[in-house]
Amino acid sequence: MTTKAILVGLSPDTDSLATITWAADYAGTLHAPLRVVQASSANLPALYNAAAAVRDRFPQLSLSCSTVDGALADAVLDRCHDAHLIVVDRDTGKHNLASVLAATASCPVAAVAPGTAWDDETRPILVGADGTEHSEQALRWAFAEADRLGCGVRIVHCQPHGPYGATTNARRNSVFDLVSLFAGRYPAMAVQVHTLTCAPAEALAWHSQFASMVVIGYREHSLGGRTYRTVLREAACPVLIAGPDTTLDVAHAAASVANTVRS
Repeated sequence: MTTKAILVGLSPDTDSLATITWAADYAGTLHAPLRVVQASSANLPALYNAAAAVRDRFPQLSLSCSTVDGALADAVLDRCHDAHLIVVDRDTGKHNLASVLAATASCPVAAVAPGTAWDDETRPILVGADGTEHSEQALRWAFAEADRLGCGVRIVHCQPHGPYGATTNARRNSVFDLVSLFAGRYPAMAVQVHTLTCAPAEALAWHSQFASMVVIGYREHSLGGRTYRTVLREAACPVLIAGPDTTLDVAHAAASVANTVRS
């Protein structure tokens, strides 16, 4: 089964080695190719050194690097049609890049903080679920990716303080229904659900210390947008944004269903 590439987008001032190394570990785990694109050729030595270090560490990894003269976001979006995941640097001043990419990319965007190491302990994937279509996309992708990586899923659903109205109950029930649906597709997977009465960003930031990554749905405006910007800033692990156009790897999804049926 062919796996789509891990696509890394770098700006010249990015810590190239840290970002590429995390992406290379991810690609190696999935047996996927690694594609790196850097905006401008201003810092080519750093890019070359990072690529050389990755080749030494992962000699079997398919790796390609290129530079572009235009905007980084445009270059990445032009190449994301065959990408499984986009990886960018989680710099406080570049939060907008992750959201711009997630708005239209066909795969999630991972924002990785400088110095972040790949987690070999198979910690669970953490997902924020609010019962809307945005979190459904995040849940769907997180379960499929956890199946790839051989880890579990931890779902966090936050409710407001005080009496619950019809909308709150409906969203909570939607989360439980979706979790039951996806858990049924991956019966061997460890699944945890935490229902809390606190701000979603606060809950996700705290739970992120026990997770390999946080997956959240894309919402540019309203409370959802503020939530993921806060999570990007405070999470203790990489943050993945699953946008409205995020699709699953059809080949892998079919294989997972077949394995479930055989078992």
